[in-house]
Parts: sequence; C-alpha cells; structure tokens
Amino acid sequence: MKKSNGIDFIKKLAIYIVLLFLIISITFFAINFLVEPQIKKNIAVYENISPNYWNRYTEFLSNLFTFKSGKIYSQELASANMSILQIYFYQFKWTLLFTILIFTFSLIIGNLLGVWSAYKFEKTPDFIINLIIGLLSVIPLIIIAIIALSSSLFLGYPSQFIFNPGLSFISLLVPIFIMMFGCISLFHARSRKAVREILKSEYYLFATSLGFSKIKLFNKVILKQLVINQLQIIVPYYLLLFTTSLAIERIFSIPGQSVFISYIFSKGEINMITFYFTFSFFVIMIFKYINDIILDKINPQQISLRQKLIIKKARVVR
Repeated sequence: MKKSNGIDFIKKLAIYIVLLFLIISITFFAINFLVEPQIKKNIAVYENISPNYWNRYTEFLSNLFTFKSGKIYSQELASANMSILQIYFYQFKWTLLFTILIFTFSLIIGNLLGVWSAYKFEKTPDFIINLIIGLLSVIPLIIIAIIALSSSLFLGYPSQFIFNPGLSFISLLVPIFIMMFGCISLFHARSRKAVREILKSEYYLFATSLGFSKIKLFNKVILKQLVINQLQIIVPYYLLLFTTSLAIERIFSIPGQSVFISYIFSKGEINMITFYFTFSFFVIMIFKYINDIILDKINPQQISLRQKLIIKKARVVR
C-alpha cells in the first residue's frame, strides 16, 4: 500500500509539472502576440529583444531554469535598482493582505451562516439570511464601490488607500467589506447545501439514534465533511476573489497587483509580464497540489474510489 501511495504521489507530481510547463508555454506565446503592439511603442523594449518569438522563448526558458526573472527595459523602473521579483513582491504584499483578510472573514462568516441556515432549513431564520445575502450579492461591486466613495465624505471614513502605518489597515476596511458580500454568499450557499445533505443522510440519522448530543454530532459527523467540502473549492474561489479584487484596488487606489499589471502592460515590459503569469501559475499549482494531497488524506471516500479504480484496471490487464 505504501509503495502504491508513493507511485501515486510521483505520478501526480509529474502530471502537475508537465501541465504547468504546457500552460506557461502556451501563455508565453499568447502574451507575446497580444502585447506586440505595446512592445513596438516602447523603444526601450523593442530595441533590446529579438523580433523572433522562438528566440524570445529560448531566452525565457533559460531564465526560467536558471531562476532568473529577466531584464527590466524601462528606464524609470531600471533606475530603481530592483529586480522584477522585488518589484512583484513589493506590490503583491498589499493584494495578498487585502484578499486574505476578505477570504478569511468570508470563509468564517459564510460557513457559520450556512450551517445555521441548514439547521433552520425553510424556517424564518433561513429565509431572512437567504434574503439578506441574496440582496447584497446581486448588487454589482462597481455600484457598491461608487456608493461607498460618494458617502465617505458624509460618514467620515477614508475613500482612498492611505499609505500610513497607522491608517493603512483602516483605509482597507471599506473595500474589504464591499468584497465580502459576494464571497460570503458563495460560502454560505455551498455550506448550507452540504450540511443539509449531511443532516438528511442515513449515517447522520444513525448517529442521532445512538443518542449523541448536537455538539458531538457536529464535531464527529458534520465538521469533517464540511471541511472536505470547502477544501474542494478553496483554490477556484480564491482565484475568483483575486481577479475581482483587481478592480476594487484601482477604485480605492490600493497599491497592489492592479498597479503592477497596468504598468507592465502599458509599457510592453514582456519579461515582467511573463514573470507575473509564470510565477502566478507556479503558486497556483503548488497550492492546488497541496490541497489535493490534504483531500486525499482526510477524504476516505476519495481514496476508496481510487483504490477501486486501481483494482478494476488490474483485472482488465489480467
């Protein structure tokens, strides 16, 4: 069994590496094709790179396998004496702080409301929670952001990001609150459905018949299945949050990834663009891989299904 698990681990790792390489390669050529007009506008970039895409790709692979981020061509950035990696993380720290706070609060609140709704299914509390979350989630983020900006003067809260150690977090509270509406609705809907299905399952009804208390039933039966259920969507949900947060960053002048992306595309900084996507895909794949391993360890049904498939394949070979 241990040998089989080791082989599965290596196979999965190999698949992820190959998939990552293919995605990065396809993205590289797509980016070069789409950004070519901007490259030609920026003389500093155009005069220092090969017009041949394959030559650019060879240089890209050389930088990739030697762990180099590439050259910065624009004079205003090059004069800062910072590498692409340093510039990336300088901007990324604000986006990371912003999105992690939103994700954490939304995950906790959404699941608490979802569990409560499931226990009070089709009763008044369930109806009220669904109504409030539904109304808040259907309003477009842009409209909520505009309302927040226009009312900031009357209510006295910061309308833009304040780059000050004591006020930076306070100025993030409004955009965090705005972004939480949609995220909470996603987690609420998923946890409500998952817990409702567990409450109707034969396993839960059997555990109830044994005389377990509600707290013990929740800890022993519901909590683990709820964690598995949320882990299955944690990566795509965060990616969705990360993508939509870029627009809110621009509206509230948060110096995050939106500033970085806007600048490098406008200047045609091809090395910075390819680094951004390569590094992002690499991080996503790592988290997806770790997430899958955790799910394999805590989800016995998934492991059992894989073992059945292996047995069937072995029988076919025989």
